[in-house]
Amino acid sequence: MTEYPTGDTVSPEPCEPLSADLHRLRSLTSIKWTMHEPDVLPAWVADMDLPPAPVVVEAVRALADRGDFGYNFCAAARLPEVFAERQARRYGWRPDVERLRLFCDVMQAVQTALWLATGPGDGVVIFTPVYPPFLTSVANTGRRIIDCPLDPAAGWRLDVDRLAAAIDDRTRAVLLCHPHNPTGRCFDDAELAAVAEVAARHDLTVISDEIWADLTYPGATFRPFATIGPDAAARTVTISAASKAFNVAGLRCAVAHIGAARVAEGLGALPDHLLGAVGSPGAEATLAAWTAGDGWLAATCDHLVAQRDHLAGRLAAELPETGFSLPEATYLAWLDLRELGLGDDPAAWLLAHARVALSPGPDFGVHGRGFARLNFATSREILDEIVDRLVTAVRAR
Repeated sequence: MTEYPTGDTVSPEPCEPLSADLHRLRSLTSIKWTMHEPDVLPAWVADMDLPPAPVVVEAVRALADRGDFGYNFCAAARLPEVFAERQARRYGWRPDVERLRLFCDVMQAVQTALWLATGPGDGVVIFTPVYPPFLTSVANTGRRIIDCPLDPAAGWRLDVDRLAAAIDDRTRAVLLCHPHNPTGRCFDDAELAAVAEVAARHDLTVISDEIWADLTYPGATFRPFATIGPDAAARTVTISAASKAFNVAGLRCAVAHIGAARVAEGLGALPDHLLGAVGSPGAEATLAAWTAGDGWLAATCDHLVAQRDHLAGRLAAELPETGFSLPEATYLAWLDLRELGLGDDPAAWLLAHARVALSPGPDFGVHGRGFARLNFATSREILDEIVDRLVTAVRAR
């Protein structure tokens, strides 16, 4: 069994020297850096440009150095207890270890819970604009999207009255992205309590994707949805992973707390190999991140806050027509570019004219028209080049 220290003994410096950064990134084979032509700077998919935490790299390298590629469930077996302890330490929630289950990734867990909690034609509440796979997961399984837009005028708050009015007699679930992608909102207690009250009144299963929780910034407080009360805990599937905070999405490991009885019963009835199993590299990486990576994570969050504030300052000074509410979590900037007159999909125009790849706003639903999502989890040098290109292209029209 690989043992990890109780504290992060590796330097918490979150990124390599800037002079080496772009060279390293151009050598990557991930979709972020291979999707577009070499002259394009990518700021779209939610991968960080920062190298992963050294403790994570060391854990995966040690696995390879040992040639430990057999049927290896050692790290995976430890993850439920480690996740429960970490949630208790960071967020005051002690999940029931017996209700924790590993999945290959967050969206596998989301789609499994959605499939088991609802049937064809059932309504699923989604707070838009939202992570595109939420929309496709509902539509492609024959369920019905119940669109409950967040309120941009109030800083993307959840509209309680709109939520209550959206429920119909075939609504069966709420799909919650908390903290929220793409707006970066960390929903507060009042908003979460409103969702919990509606869910209890209409007997809805809540599927809460909390993958961004560890990237919540000072001034905001993340609270797991299941902590709102006993009823909320008993109807919620809480899903998390180390992938966003520690930049290990390709290693495929997630955990879900199955509080909802109907989902737990459905999982128990599935064939035992239908959903596959987490691979040992993903389990080792997650275990290392959650037991020895907090020092690196703290330094990385400091870097991301500085990047967020720098981006906000430059946009306010050089592209003041851009609407931008500071995200309370995530490393995503949800940019309102409607006043620039770049059309429903400004990301397409900016790709062609600025050679910067942003995530297209319309992919996040109809309320994303005129918006684009910018990933600022990179070096200051690269972020400045991205902004330089945007400003130059827009002003040169």
